[in-house]
Amino acid sequence: MLAILRITGLGLLLGSAACQSQPASPPAAEAGAAAPAIIPAAAPASAAPAGLLTAPPDTTLARRIQRPQLNDVYVVAYQPAGGTGERYFFYRVSRATPTTVDLLPARQESSDPAADVSAAGFFTDKALTYTRAEALELLQEQAGDVQHTRLVQIRREK
Repeated sequence: MLAILRITGLGLLLGSAACQSQPASPPAAEAGAAAPAIIPAAAPASAAPAGLLTAPPDTTLARRIQRPQLNDVYVVAYQPAGGTGERYFFYRVSRATPTTVDLLPARQESSDPAADVSAAGFFTDKALTYTRAEALELLQEQAGDVQHTRLVQIRREK
């Protein structure tokens, strides 16, 4: 039940953020372009249906997810509906506890995974809370995800 509420809340939050932001580039303004929904898996990646290729998770990313630091930036790759090019969406770690991590979604997407996210107001102030197990699931594309959403990078300030 909590997962359904979180997914619904994420969709509403991303939808409202997309309406408020200026597109980063002309392709983002196309009809049907929407930010990806990060959906926790209902089953472990090992239970993926036949035909769904799942790459082994990047161990560096997995370690960073297991040990989140304040202001880590999660870079999520996805394919917009009807598109073949990859787009990127960002989340910033706003709080981490021993069992959960709070992520602030960006107000806009980008065609560049190295986009500058340092501007004031780039991220919303409405945190999405994930358990550590749910956060690890972000590394794998989930069955049925037509946008092929997956975490591809975690930027950490040194």
